[in-house]
Amino acid sequence: MRLVQHLAWILLVSGVAIVYYTVFRVAQLPKEEEPICKSSEEVSVKLSKYSCTAISKRITAMSLKKKIDEKILMRDAGAMLKCPWHEDKTKTKHYRSVMKQCCNASDWLIVTKENTPLGRNIIYETQKHKKINVTMEMFERFPKMSPLPRKLVKSCAVVGNSAILSGSCCGREIDQNDFVIRFNAPPLLNYTNDAGKKVHLVTVNPSILSQRFHNLNHGRKAFGVMMQPYGDALILMPVFSFTGNTEVSFKVQYTLEDFGLASKMVSFHPVYLQKLAQHWKTKGLKVHRLSSGFMLVSAALELCDTITLYGFWPFSTDWKGNKLRYHYYDKIMPNKAVHSMPKEFLIYSQMHIDGALRLHAGQCF
Repeated sequence: MRLVQHLAWILLVSGVAIVYYTVFRVAQLPKEEEPICKSSEEVSVKLSKYSCTAISKRITAMSLKKKIDEKILMRDAGAMLKCPWHEDKTKTKHYRSVMKQCCNASDWLIVTKENTPLGRNIIYETQKHKKINVTMEMFERFPKMSPLPRKLVKSCAVVGNSAILSGSCCGREIDQNDFVIRFNAPPLLNYTNDAGKKVHLVTVNPSILSQRFHNLNHGRKAFGVMMQPYGDALILMPVFSFTGNTEVSFKVQYTLEDFGLASKMVSFHPVYLQKLAQHWKTKGLKVHRLSSGFMLVSAALELCDTITLYGFWPFSTDWKGNKLRYHYYDKIMPNKAVHSMPKEFLIYSQMHIDGALRLHAGQCF
């Protein structure tokens, strides 16, 4: 009897030990990190073929010559983005041909030794009564030929800075593109899930240098730190758009070199920007000045086979009525007096309907 009790006690203790060891080991196993970007439980609304056709017709019928009702455009654009998108290679080739004949970004988007010889006078884009002579020092700073890809790029992402990107989880999709364009040197490191980190070309507005880096008279180190994540990207600046831009823009180039950064500063060619503005004016787009986003979307139409726009949403709310900040990386709210660009967005929407580019707003999963 005692033997049986003893065996039973041994079995009980052994069982408890096994259970404890199993629980303990499981607790010690590394936990799988929860993905930051996980599938949404919300069921996306699919519009019928007839509804999508009606929406497309309404947007296509909107005229640049009339005052655009932003609420109607936002409503219809939000509905449009729920419809299937179909690429139209015929339309893509048409836009590419038109932009090539009009402006020729391949040769004229960027100032080079080839298109701007030594001793030539450069006439400023917005101040046509002002000009500057190309000195030897300036000429040596120009690239010999355009650093843009010479062959048609298979896929391009043009990434705007709208807060419509927040929570989108589009970073991975953006980085899968062969060529990525960004604007006004947005921070890269803390927003990769939504906006990605790849960049080949980025604009820098001289106003940023004035507001944040004392025109690079001071703050050069801080500017260098900001530009370090951009690697060997081209820094595109409007050097010859306004007379006040020229000196500080060349300081960017000197700063990049002094800090051993791989990025190169290049300049928009004023001739290209003038031709581009005139082209779109004939299409009904009459604005004080094209945005840098529209300038480079226009260039991408010529340089890229497939184009997707991310972060282009000029409205203060999304299509559900949720308020949006102006940028995905700061808390600034939109200023309609300065930043309202519904006419440009209407053109993007019409190109999306044509199948010449894809306008993406919302989540990427």
